[in-house]
Amino acid sequence: MRQSSSFSEVPAQARHQKTVLINTTIGSLMASLDGSILTVSLPTIARELHTGVGLMLWIMMGYTVVITALLLPFGRLADTHGRVRMYGLGFIVFAAASALCGFAESGVFLLVSRLIQGVGAALLWSNSQAILTDAFPHQGRGFALGINQVAGLTGSVGGLLLGGLITATLGWRWIFFVNLPIGAFGAIWTFTSLHEIASIDRGEPFDTYGMVLFVGGILLALLGLTIVIEGGGPAVPWLLASGFLALVVFALYERRSRSPLIDLRLFSIRIFTFGNASLFLNALARGALMFLMTFSFQGLRGASPLTAGLMMLPLTVAIMVVGPISGRLSDRLGSRELSSGGLLVTAISLAILARAQLTGSYLPIAFALLLAGIGNGLFNSPNTSAVMGAVPPDRRGVAASTRTLLFNAGQLFSLALSFTILSTTMGDGKLSGFLAGMSTQAASIGHAAFAHGLGEAFTLSAILSLIAAVLSSLRGKTTPAAST
Repeated sequence: MRQSSSFSEVPAQARHQKTVLINTTIGSLMASLDGSILTVSLPTIARELHTGVGLMLWIMMGYTVVITALLLPFGRLADTHGRVRMYGLGFIVFAAASALCGFAESGVFLLVSRLIQGVGAALLWSNSQAILTDAFPHQGRGFALGINQVAGLTGSVGGLLLGGLITATLGWRWIFFVNLPIGAFGAIWTFTSLHEIASIDRGEPFDTYGMVLFVGGILLALLGLTIVIEGGGPAVPWLLASGFLALVVFALYERRSRSPLIDLRLFSIRIFTFGNASLFLNALARGALMFLMTFSFQGLRGASPLTAGLMMLPLTVAIMVVGPISGRLSDRLGSRELSSGGLLVTAISLAILARAQLTGSYLPIAFALLLAGIGNGLFNSPNTSAVMGAVPPDRRGVAASTRTLLFNAGQLFSLALSFTILSTTMGDGKLSGFLAGMSTQAASIGHAAFAHGLGEAFTLSAILSLIAAVLSSLRGKTTPAAST
């Protein structure tokens, strides 16, 4: 009887693993899709809602700012209140906020709705990888996380194509309305089919003071960086200094807290530290890539939003193909060689873009985008598997949140650095017109200035990718056993 029972547990576990993989992949795809789906539609939205450039940038970036600020608090709450419960709540909040976005009649209302949508996305992001890691404790974790990572990366890039297609056929409001049936299905399926695997520290108190310091510091710093993108102002130094000071106080407080929001002891794990350091630098290097290329396709080459999305397909296809393969390979080979090699390929692709003639033949650009997709496909899945597999099971929620926090922060800093370089080369105020889709104004000030700024931005990104590759190699030799 016992033998028969043990055999029956195997297919039950396999079925639950399949359910978890599909469910969390849907959540990751939906949350990442809405991070980029607005990019090619922003000029249309700005015209219909009479939105200024400053508010337009907030609508684009506010979503990611909220996710970045709330990842750690939500990850810690998930460790103490249940990951499945928090994850299912994310679907509900995301779908409700999507409806509000779709019915928005003003730019301010759309911004507030996008911020609420970011709350739902943070609930999804902070729990999906931890739930996956719990469900795949040994063989197959790399492949499962690879599928999940591919969904996230494909959503962030595929959002450009889907946004242009929906805007051209149904109108920009349907960018948000398509989330409603998906969110409702995801919530129902989560609460009826998923169950908690890891033990929950229900009696452990929540670090409220740490949350206030962390969220306040992140918001102040990112607000300052956003103003830099808009052209700067006298408040920028104060905002950046206040945000930095709050984060320093947060780090000091966490060292003495009985129930810290972020477990600094995790950084004593070598794979966790160097894996996350290379992740941050990779995001810093290529976080602005799809934004810069999409705007250059529309501004320099006169492409429509849909055509600009189609021109990004080499990046999307490469990520979709290489991600699962590298995840499967990492289950057998470990993460160091695959991740470090992927970062080197990414550096090569960015170096090519730095020297490419953006108004010339599309083939060299397509080749560089293909290499960028291959590089990121090689890096992300093995790196995620190694980082998540190296931490204790009861800390995977906060570990997953820390990882995604660093990724999102890197992307936001990447936007700030890239747009600051472009603003310097083009002159104050002229970049804003370009971002608003005013290609004729961009032409009047000279495409050469914009192309020169892109070259400098991509050169810096290539250097950052090389540094990331070095840090990735310092994680030490990893094996499948070390990654599980």
